[in-house]
Amino acid sequence: MEVRQITDPADLRIIREIAGRVWPETFAAILSPAQIAYMMKMMYAPEVLAAELARGYIFEVLYVDGISVGYAVHSRYEARPDTAKLHKIYLLGDYQGRGLGSQLLNHVIRRSAEAGYRYLRLNVNKENVKAQKAYLRNGFNIVEAVKIDIGNGFVMDDYVMEKVL
Repeated sequence: MEVRQITDPADLRIIREIAGRVWPETFAAILSPAQIAYMMKMMYAPEVLAAELARGYIFEVLYVDGISVGYAVHSRYEARPDTAKLHKIYLLGDYQGRGLGSQLLNHVIRRSAEAGYRYLRLNVNKENVKAQKAYLRNGFNIVEAVKIDIGNGFVMDDYVMEKVL
């Protein structure tokens, strides 16, 4: 297992490729196909990812035997300077259940602590019980419930989870 940070905007295509495979699998039972397509465009369009990279978001790709199998995206949480925000973390289905997701999450936790943050915060869909359990196993707690209007008649109905670093 190796984690590599993306610094070249051209390499953001790796994130888009993995997301294009993971998102339909992960959210098929939770979100409508229309909402998945809308959110993919909203969150993974090349210009969106490039703007996030330019703003200081950290994009990291997980490789197993030289194959890109997952990614994490994190940054400073704008609302609280002592807090990092995990925006995205996904792993291809064939690689789930091997502890790789927890290793990638713990990599982000370590990097956040090393950067001086006291907390790591994330949002998780209320229906994504599998992810919630993984976060709970890794020391996160639910701190609030939110509904975020993302436009086009769609909302993100999430729990906000946080871990003390």
